[in-house]
Amino acid sequence: MRIPAREAPLLADADVVVAGGGPAGLAAALAAARDGAATVLCERYGFLGGNLTVASVGTICGLYRTDGPGEFTPVVGGVGHEVVERLSSAGAGLGPVPFKETAVFVYTPWAAKRLADDMVTAEERLDVLFHALVSDVIVGADGLDAVVIATKRGPQAVRARVFVDCTGDADLAAHSGLPTVIGPAGARQHASMQFFMQNVEVEAAVAAMARFPELVAEHGAHLTRDSGAVIPTLRPGEVLGAMTRITNPDGSPIDSTDVRQAAAGELEGRRRAVEAAQFLREWMPGFADAFLSDTATALGIRETRRIEGRYVLTGHDVERGARFPDAVAAGAWPREYHVAGRSTEYRFLDPGVHYEVPYRSLQVPGAPNLLVAGRCISADHDALASLRVMGPSFAVGEAAGIAASRAARSGVPVADVDVEELRADLGSRGALPA
Repeated sequence: MRIPAREAPLLADADVVVAGGGPAGLAAALAAARDGAATVLCERYGFLGGNLTVASVGTICGLYRTDGPGEFTPVVGGVGHEVVERLSSAGAGLGPVPFKETAVFVYTPWAAKRLADDMVTAEERLDVLFHALVSDVIVGADGLDAVVIATKRGPQAVRARVFVDCTGDADLAAHSGLPTVIGPAGARQHASMQFFMQNVEVEAAVAAMARFPELVAEHGAHLTRDSGAVIPTLRPGEVLGAMTRITNPDGSPIDSTDVRQAAAGELEGRRRAVEAAQFLREWMPGFADAFLSDTATALGIRETRRIEGRYVLTGHDVERGARFPDAVAAGAWPREYHVAGRSTEYRFLDPGVHYEVPYRSLQVPGAPNLLVAGRCISADHDALASLRVMGPSFAVGEAAGIAASRAARSGVPVADVDVEELRADLGSRGALPA
């Protein structure tokens, strides 16, 4: 059907617009505002955090480099470090917690939601728009002119000089007609649905985690994964279940940019959460009197669209600990694959190794005032297996926010931002490890 042309009222006119308020978008918006740019953050839910809160992941991955057995060094500073420190000081976060050959930061999703509220409302130059789904863009002669957000009052426009796409699905790039890719169904990463259990004997449950794969092998052939974890939320009697793999009926991965697949995935996710919770009650120590209290707001999505940028970060770059003259972020998470079958594959970096993310991977050719951050930056499937997690997303988002502010206020294309100055600023924030 042909949709009649409509006018969209101009809701705001800013230096920088950030689309998407997950870890990358939160960091980008805070960094841009703190750098002096009038910034608007558009978020489709009624709260910020993305996979930090919407998907209730329960662990922030990719913050630490492994230097030896039990030895971990942070590779993410700036906003990511601030989030970790503030959650820790509030008794709502703990890390580094050893996990396999690396480490994670365990946190309380509710506390992360409130922390994000506090962080954005403290910034005078930051205007946050909730329930603001970016549904289209307006492209002018010099690049993007505005984003169109879907609201209860119809479409409204938000204009800016520079835009940062932190939608997770490269929505701004796709709506602009810029090149994007999505992994083939046979290789694309699967989604998961986290769920909350209450009235758990947490100490007994954590102590039994070493036996978890054995219990699944003996009694959980009907489950969608042969591994997983129960993650304490640091609230008495509560854990998160991380043990589902959500697919289409034919076993292919959910494409969350397809509205029918997204709907089917959410329905399947909650069904699988009930199934997994019942397994825990029947077979896992500590869960005899526990009950399923809720599921995450939405599926945790690992891979959809991403841009084809000026540089495509590769799995080989991740494995070898690549360094770049225009590096603006770092990562050290293993390449973690949730693909075919029930198993999860981890390919760990060697001790002491971390990789860098070049500024070119945030840029799209032909888009002079657009930067991209989070899991939709320019990376191949194998690099994305590490880069997609929240630690590097915070770091890349912060770099994008500062760069967007500099480009907007100096009136230059994002590609012409002084990278040495940007790197020096990020280094002072601890965002670029030695």
